[in-house]
Amino acid sequence: MRLRTLTAAFAALCLLAAPSHARTARDLSARMHIDGYTNDFITGDEDMFGIDPRSGLLQESLNDSPWQNNEITQLRITWDEQYLYIAGEGIIWGNNMMLLLDTVPGRGLADMTNLNSWRRNFTFDQFGRYAGDEFLPDIFGATWDTNLFPHLLTQISGNQVDDHIVGPEFKSSASFSNGNTGRAMEFAIPWRNVFAALSNQTGSGTRDTVVNLGGSVDTLRRMPLGVHSIKIAAVLTGGWDGSGGPDVAPDNLRGTSNDGNANVLVDNYARIDLDLNDDTGMGQGGPDGIPDWDVSPITRVHFRYPPPVAPLRFFLKELSFDRPVFRPDMNENIHFHVALKPDLNPQDPLDQARTVTLSASVYDIKSRWIRNLFLKRNLPALTVNQQLDASDQNVWDGRDASGNKVPAGVYIIRTTLDQNLDRATHAVVVVR
Repeated sequence: MRLRTLTAAFAALCLLAAPSHARTARDLSARMHIDGYTNDFITGDEDMFGIDPRSGLLQESLNDSPWQNNEITQLRITWDEQYLYIAGEGIIWGNNMMLLLDTVPGRGLADMTNLNSWRRNFTFDQFGRYAGDEFLPDIFGATWDTNLFPHLLTQISGNQVDDHIVGPEFKSSASFSNGNTGRAMEFAIPWRNVFAALSNQTGSGTRDTVVNLGGSVDTLRRMPLGVHSIKIAAVLTGGWDGSGGPDVAPDNLRGTSNDGNANVLVDNYARIDLDLNDDTGMGQGGPDGIPDWDVSPITRVHFRYPPPVAPLRFFLKELSFDRPVFRPDMNENIHFHVALKPDLNPQDPLDQARTVTLSASVYDIKSRWIRNLFLKRNLPALTVNQQLDASDQNVWDGRDASGNKVPAGVYIIRTTLDQNLDRATHAVVVVR
């Protein structure tokens, strides 16, 4: 049985406790111990989630997962000159946890549906509202219930990842055990491996720099050129290939479901500003390529959509045509309109950001496929309901996939909210 009330009260007390003023430093090795427990992180300063100032609610709910005994409760982060220290805390029972890192803008995984290792039914927002706003993880840590040594996976190219076990590339530990609370997955990742996906690209990977700091000569690892932050999200997944999952942190806009095979879109993240200051004297007063020392990590956390976010899953309310019959031989087209439910508020910034992925295909009366009109079109949810029946986007000209006009008869247009979230069909008659 989950003691949600007690856990929530304890978490709130921790968040309200006087901060210990943890700071990043050149060397945190004396404090940070990678053992699967997060008591070496300082609560309040090295948490990614606190209390939302708008609502007074926890930014990461302790009971928003539809699966009992499977919950993400906190992500923690800090760093020194050698390592990025990161942890995912929560409860899993028979399932998996993954920490997803997008380290370099413009590259990374668009989805995990066809990976050569740890294949899962997660897709990522590869569009964004502007360049750099997308989320495309290129490295992720993963573990399963009762596993003591999480893996670290790095994108090689496309959907190919390199699956590393604990060794010289990183340190890791996990303590999850059959739904027990207070457990976590921890990593200490050398900076050269945080950006390992770019290590073979000239000028893009990390590089050694010799510096003289206060009369002491040291070799530091500089981040890729132009990179000053990373993006992070966490997911819980089923333990089988192709599974989705019940919880995402920070909250995604579409939420999750009880269906362990359903696709989950990860469209939210925490951005961590690693390098804003000149710690070494090499940055002329600005970023110097070295993760900043003597800063409180929580002050460097920014969210794409500040949590908590109320997730919203859409359904197809209506599929309508501008006419019941049309004549392709006379160069007539059929236009259709899709309406979604629930309704949205055009003045709400979060509703303005919500998206849906639509597909539309044509079949004959015997359910034989004729043509795809469009596949996986990502659209702002508000614009879908605002499209007119005469929209050039939602049209069929009466031709099949080869470009030939179809014979007279009854045809079915089927629209789908991907991935298989909901569908609607409508019949139309073609006459010659």
